[in-house]
Amino acid sequence: MARKRKDLIMPHLIDCGGDLKKKWYVEYSIRNPETGILQRIRHYEGINHLSTYEERNAAAKGIIRYYKKLILSGTVSYKKLLEYEDLLLYDGQCGFSTKRTAKEGHIKIYLSEFLQLKKMEVNVNSFRTYQSELRTFLLYLEEKNFTDKPVSFFTTEIITDFLRFLVMSKGLSRMTVRKYEELLHAFFNYLKTKKAVKENPVFNIPKLGVIKDEAPSAIPDYMRTILKNEIEPKDPQLWMFICFIYYMAIRPGHELRLMRLNQINYSAGTVVIHNYDSKNKTTAAIDIPDQLYDLIVNKWKLQTYDQSLFVFGKYGEPGDVALGKNNMKNRHTAFRKKTGLPDSVKLYSWKHSGAQELASKGASIYEIQRHLRHNDITTTEKYLKKRIGQRSNTIKHSFPEI
Repeated sequence: MARKRKDLIMPHLIDCGGDLKKKWYVEYSIRNPETGILQRIRHYEGINHLSTYEERNAAAKGIIRYYKKLILSGTVSYKKLLEYEDLLLYDGQCGFSTKRTAKEGHIKIYLSEFLQLKKMEVNVNSFRTYQSELRTFLLYLEEKNFTDKPVSFFTTEIITDFLRFLVMSKGLSRMTVRKYEELLHAFFNYLKTKKAVKENPVFNIPKLGVIKDEAPSAIPDYMRTILKNEIEPKDPQLWMFICFIYYMAIRPGHELRLMRLNQINYSAGTVVIHNYDSKNKTTAAIDIPDQLYDLIVNKWKLQTYDQSLFVFGKYGEPGDVALGKNNMKNRHTAFRKKTGLPDSVKLYSWKHSGAQELASKGASIYEIQRHLRHNDITTTEKYLKKRIGQRSNTIKHSFPEI
């Protein structure tokens, strides 16, 4: 019967038969998977300067404990070289291929695998955000010389130090730091499913980051009037874009920019946002308010175009080429600057303006939840509290006299 091949011989002392005139050493062996050879490693330091048998034995025990710990943690090991697709590379950095090699269990491999899963779960913008945040995490690990450590090496203290680094070096807000923390928590949960770590180190993290009110606010009536008078006659396509945001709470980035005419159901009076474009990955039909429906059918006459076209084409009307990512935002910013309105007036603010007016007209929180396509009522409550405030007609108009 063949003997089982050993891949590891744990650290032990070679004391040369107790001869103090010879060099003692601690030895261990690890098989290299690339060559198949059981490679012997010897450590002479920390023993031979001692002059008695007892002193050398005591020193050797400490050295053995040290290297046992490194081996068991995976810090000292031979790992196979694996080929993987590096999703952390910047555009232009990869040349003709994103294929790279790294030792089995290297954090770069795990980060890229995790990003590959996220790529299938979220839209393009969210994926790019995750990619950027994990690149920042990797740069921090490289600066600390942690990239060759096993993933089981990372502790709550290391994660906290990274988040502190973000605050100190970039001045990030508490909300932004929280997003990094949530992403790392998801990453280490992924490692748990791979059995690469036993516990998720992202827990009991102190609240870090600069406290900022980052909630975009609604645009006051008079500012909306100024912008409408300036934009509608000079850039009708931008005004149409704004109307879809205001009346339907369609997110201007991926959802509205890439919307096609065939997503408008003229008979049902709805617009369908598909799950692959939606932020919450859910397909939904949104009611078209009467004012917008009249503009769609009678002013813009969108039903007369080829319905396979993008609503917002490259040449100012529906077309087969969609507008660039920042096109509408830049055009809106130019009008905002021209009219002398504050920086807080953003393209996305029209969405909050529509929600504010809807709430002021007495729409219930459940109607607003469905209109904004929030997954749960708690999200809508937080949204209304931060961006619109608590609305009560009783408090405003029927408060008892003093």
